[in-house]
Amino acid sequence: MTNCGRCWCITISILAIITAVIVVCVYYTTPSDPTFTINDFYVSALNLSDISSTTTAANQTIFFDMKLHNTNTAMGAYYDPVKITFSYIPNIKLTFVVGEYTVPKFFQHNKKSMHVRESVVTRGIAPYNRMLKSSVFMVQVSTKVGFTSPAYRKKGRVVVVANVWVGQTGEKDLKKGIKLFENGVGDGPRCLSIQMELLIVSIATLFLIM
Repeated sequence: MTNCGRCWCITISILAIITAVIVVCVYYTTPSDPTFTINDFYVSALNLSDISSTTTAANQTIFFDMKLHNTNTAMGAYYDPVKITFSYIPNIKLTFVVGEYTVPKFFQHNKKSMHVRESVVTRGIAPYNRMLKSSVFMVQVSTKVGFTSPAYRKKGRVVVVANVWVGQTGEKDLKKGIKLFENGVGDGPRCLSIQMELLIVSIATLFLIM
C-alpha cells in the first residue's frame, strides 16, 4: 500500500471514530424533560366535616404543593413561565376550569428541585354529590424548557397532566405524590431531530472526504 493510500485509510478511520463519538455523545446525553409531582392537594370546599367550607366564598380555595425537578445530571434547565391549570370533574360528562396559577420563568441547576407551595382562589366549587366518597380534579402543567447543552438550548414545549382524587376531608386520597405525565402535546421529537441532523452531517462529511 502506498503512502497516499495509508493516509487515506488513516483519515477515514479517524473520521469514522469522530462520527461514532458524535453519535454516542448525542444519543447518550439527550436531556430528559423535568418532572412535576403533586405532593399535597387540599380543596377547602370539599371538606364536608366543615359546614362553612361549602358555603363561604372565601373558602373556595385550592392549596397545593408541587415539586418541579430537573432529573438531568449534567444539564441545567431554563423554564418559561409555568402555567398550572386546575379543572374540576364533577362527573364523567362535565369538566370545567376553576383556577390557574403561573410560576415566573426561572433557571434550575442539574438534579435540583423546587417546591411551589401556593393557594389558588377558584371560581367556585361545590360537592356535586355529597354521597360520593371522592371528587376528581385534573391538574395540567404547560411550559417551555431549554437546557444548558448547546444542542438543546432551543426551548421545547412540555405539557403534562394528572387526575387528583379528593376525599370528603378535602385532601387528596393518595398519601404519596402524584406524578404528572405527558398527554401527547409536547415536543418529544425535537431531541430526535437534532440527533438525526448531527448524524447526517457527520456521514455527509465522511463521504465528501472519501
